Parts: sequence; structure tokens; C-alpha cells
Amino acid sequence: MKKMISVLSVLFVLFLSTSCQKDPDMSKLDDNFMVYTDYDKKENFSEFSTYYIPDSILLISDSKEAKYWKDDNALNIIDTYVKNMDERGYTRVEEKEDADLGIQVSYVEDSYYFTGYSNPYWWWDYPGYWYPGYWGGYWGGGWYYPYSVVYSYNVGSMLAELVNLSAPTGQKEKLPVLWSAYMTGLLSGSNRFNAQLAITAVNQAYVQSPYLKK
Repeated sequence: MKKMISVLSVLFVLFLSTSCQKDPDMSKLDDNFMVYTDYDKKENFSEFSTYYIPDSILLISDSKEAKYWKDDNALNIIDTYVKNMDERGYTRVEEKEDADLGIQVSYVEDSYYFTGYSNPYWWWDYPGYWYPGYWGGYWGGGWYYPYSVVYSYNVGSMLAELVNLSAPTGQKEKLPVLWSAYMTGLLSGSNRFNAQLAITAVNQAYVQSPYLKK
């Protein structure tokens, strides 16, 4: 009986200490990017071998002209995608015509945007080269997401999409997006710090995507 009372006392103390614990500081949740990933669950990613990624990041802003992020920070972010793809058994190629997959990376500089099935690519009417024709084939039907795509894109968000370049082309065909990663979070006053946050977010996107491998 004494032993049982002792155990109950310990449990009661633990309960009190747990119930008195303060709620987490929500402000600290902004110290890193939040990462969301989605993919075509019917796709076998091991069937692909090669990929192509441009050497710049498209900047989505209110500018009427396309802008591209090409400095050392941008290259470090791109290199993070390359590192993750290489580690998963894929081979990077220099020409997109030789690639099975294409990776397009965009950064929302100072805009809000939404997307869904009605507007299959989220930078609709914004300048830039991220359109189906950029990838070399002719996909007259635009883009195809085999999953629901509805986002609120905030300032400082980054989007990566993995497209199937070996898909059939034609006037009625659509370029399939097999995987997407949406990363959003704190924008600090330091571009170097922002880039490091982005690199951490890219790595996390691949951690969340174990199916993405050769």
C-alpha cells in the first residue's frame, strides 16, 4: 500500500510539473523556415536518372520585368538542391534536353499569390522563364499537378518544383509537376542569414521526401 501511494505521489508531481509548464514561445517558431512538401503518389521516382537545374533563381515581385537571383547566396542554394539530388542517385546534366527531370526554383520577393487547379502555375501573368516552353518540349496544355495545389505565398517564400521532362508532349499534353516544396519563414536583415535559412529549408524538404530517390 505504501509503495502504491508513493508511485501515485510521483505521478501526481509529474502531472503538476507538466500542467504548469508554460506554452511554447510562438515567436521562436519563426526562427526557421516552415517547409511543406507534396508529390505525385502514383509516380515511381526510381525510374528517372538525370536532372537539370538552372543556374539562377527566379524572383517573383511586382516588377514588370523578370529578375533573377544569381549571386553567391543563390548559387549556394542551388548547390544544395544539386547535393541532395546527387546523394539520392540522380545525375545532373548540363543540357535540359538531356534530362529526365527539371528543377525550377522561385523566390517570392514582395508579392502575395495563390494558385489552384484553375491557374496551374502560380506565377500566372508574372514575367519570367518558368513556363512549359522553357523546358524544350511543347506542352500545349500548360501545367499538370496530380494533387491539390492551393497556397498562400508570402513575402520571403521559396518554391521548388520537380517537373517530368520525359512526359509526352503535344498540344493537349500538360507538363507534369511530380514534386513541390514550399518554404516560408523569417526574413532577417542579413542576406547571408536568409540564404542559410533557405539552405536549411531545402535540406529539410528532402528529409521530408524519402520517396525521392533513384
